[in-house]
Amino acid sequence: MRMALVTCERPMERDEDADFLVPALKRKGVTVEKPAWSDPRVDWAGYDLVKLSTPWDYHERVEDFRAWLRRADAAARLQNDLAIVEWNLDKRYLRELDAGGVETIPTVWSEPGAEGSAEEELARLGWPMVVIKPVVDLGAMNLVRVPAALAGQMLERFDRPVMAQPYLESIETSGELSLVFVEGELMHSLRKVPARGDFRIQPLYGGTHQAHEPTAAEVAAAERAVALAPGDPLYARVDIVTGEGGRPLVIELELIEPSLYLDIAPATAVTLADAMLARASRR
Repeated sequence: MRMALVTCERPMERDEDADFLVPALKRKGVTVEKPAWSDPRVDWAGYDLVKLSTPWDYHERVEDFRAWLRRADAAARLQNDLAIVEWNLDKRYLRELDAGGVETIPTVWSEPGAEGSAEEELARLGWPMVVIKPVVDLGAMNLVRVPAALAGQMLERFDRPVMAQPYLESIETSGELSLVFVEGELMHSLRKVPARGDFRIQPLYGGTHQAHEPTAAEVAAAERAVALAPGDPLYARVDIVTGEGGRPLVIELELIEPSLYLDIAPATAVTLADAMLARASRR
């Protein structure tokens, strides 16, 4: 059996999950390759399963990536499924989570060229600090944190749809939680904390992580979010922050290329490898 762990032409970081997943697959007799999604020479039909791994430049070429997803899905078993990935590409899926009973961070949505409505809503809400990011983005690449008084000016700088949320100081003290799922089952969870003086929890910005024992409320919130995905995800990561009164708030449901932090729980790599084999055999 032959599988692809899809990457990009110039990955910004090393794929640490591959250090655990690739050996687990190879022990089961799988040939593993790491082609770039944008490489026109790749014959995707030659793979039994194509898993999105580190296509970390898709947010820069969204329409090209969408077209590639459809080609790859027509040629091989794409994971996660095409419908799931397309739904998850745009962070406006958070509206559906909210409508489905998942408590998320309050969000103001803004379209380029829209006159005043987002600014007026932000003024009404009175958040002291605001986090702004595009609705299609990756790894906090284009995320900015600004005082509310400057939010309107910042919104005008974006030429694409963006979202604005209140900055939660709990990020600096409690960090962000991630709960990792395979085939809908919770595998492990971790707490990610930013470097001193920063608020971004990604390793690229100095963030660190450690194992975490989730509360019943955190598990319930994460499970509800995964259940609302349009299909059955092979893998999922739910990111949670702490709201007022310690309430878990879902900040992201990652279904495209999330880091699964397999270093925290190497056994999850074996479970994921088994699940990938099972899905490949069902195509």
